[in-house]
Amino acid sequence: MKKTVALLFLAVLIIGCGPKMAKQETLDALAEARAALEAAQSKLADLQAQKDQLQARGAELEDMMSELQAEIDNLQGKIDARCAK
Repeated sequence: MKKTVALLFLAVLIIGCGPKMAKQETLDALAEARAALEAAQSKLADLQAQKDQLQARGAELEDMMSELQAEIDNLQGKIDARCAK
């Protein structure tokens, strides 16, 4: 009898403390959070690509400015040489 009661008590304890299913509200909130995370990661990747493109364009413009400044200096030297005569 004592073994039966102890076994029954143990069975109730194991069943009562077993894993519980999450509520539907919790599952919906989790799914919504995952969707928001995926959207944010996608946006981050897009913005990173845009940043890389803008940095490359900035480097191109810097090179172009250097070339134009060299051309300006060259032309200014020619003007100074001809006007000095």
